[in-house]
Amino acid sequence: MRIGVIHHSLNVAGGGERLCLKTIEALKEAGHEVVLATVEPTNWKRVERILGKVVKPDKETSLLPFKLELFGIYMRLLTSFSALKLRKKCDLLINTHGDALPVKADIIYMHYPMFALLKDNPVSTKYSESIFWRAYFAPYEMIQGIIAQKFLEGLILTNSNFSRKAIKKYTGKDSVVVYPPVDIKTFAIATKSEKRENLIVSCGRYSAEKNYEFVLKVAEKLREKAKFIIIGSVSGRVSRDYYEKLSQIKRKKKLDNVELLRNVSFGDLLRIYGKAKIYLHAMKYEHFGISVVEAMAAGMVPVVHRSGGSWEDILEAKQGVHGFSYTTLDEAVGIIKKIISDVDLSKEITSRNTEYIYKFSSEAYKRRFLRSIKSLR
Repeated sequence: MRIGVIHHSLNVAGGGERLCLKTIEALKEAGHEVVLATVEPTNWKRVERILGKVVKPDKETSLLPFKLELFGIYMRLLTSFSALKLRKKCDLLINTHGDALPVKADIIYMHYPMFALLKDNPVSTKYSESIFWRAYFAPYEMIQGIIAQKFLEGLILTNSNFSRKAIKKYTGKDSVVVYPPVDIKTFAIATKSEKRENLIVSCGRYSAEKNYEFVLKVAEKLREKAKFIIIGSVSGRVSRDYYEKLSQIKRKKKLDNVELLRNVSFGDLLRIYGKAKIYLHAMKYEHFGISVVEAMAAGMVPVVHRSGGSWEDILEAKQGVHGFSYTTLDEAVGIIKKIISDVDLSKEITSRNTEYIYKFSSEAYKRRFLRSIKSLR
């Protein structure tokens, strides 16, 4: 079959983009011809530097010949024009960025309903930080709500049971949980490191919802006990501003035990992961948390906020089995102290996770995704 895949941009090179690329890989391995439609051209060198080697589509078409710096979320609506074209030329149409479009896609991987982002479980994003950004987001929020109610058709896949409940609540439609792909084998390379330091890592793009200020607060209370590294991608003015905000806090608090790294290579990421004992995930109400599973695969003990998919789906809402969760600053600090001091505890958890995490592997994702295509025939 000739299959069209729609994704507004791969240049952010985050979890959603990894999912799009693994979808393309699965389709090509199954013998399908794949056409990728984006709004802006893909910078493949940047994508591979951050995500590692990827399988490219047979063809890529871009709506615009240049990178669009402004109106980031509204780029997603522009994919409607690409969807109309691909609908006529392809046997199957797949939307991997997941926002509702006024064009039918056969499969929509909805990470979380965009128009519900600031409702029940409001995360501190740039859209909630100021009147300007709230005004910027409001039209998109309204448009998405209308489109989702009137035009959302096809098979809906999602990343967690947490997201599935939100989709049902806000669209009235059921969805199928297909955990996003994690390259377990590649991250497991980091487990070959013989010596772990009292190092705590957090990783993800520099964006307000990641709540890295919390990591700095934890680091302030553990100045003499541990070192912290925040690894993040910086792309565009908003993420640069957030990085600078964190840098100012670091300087003001004189946090010499904290490093803020930007746009590190994949090789350097694995090197750091091989030295770290703990992965601290500060985001509240995370829809899933690919970085949490990557850290587990690399041999770290995850410490996550007691909410969202990271807690419900990845840690299965079990304290001390696959990792730990917290709700307060003092609780997070206490958990980290306990992991650092109890070597046997961390070994027990990482050993237990060695096989468990394969339920989130790229191979598991590809099998489940291809089964979903067969269900449409």
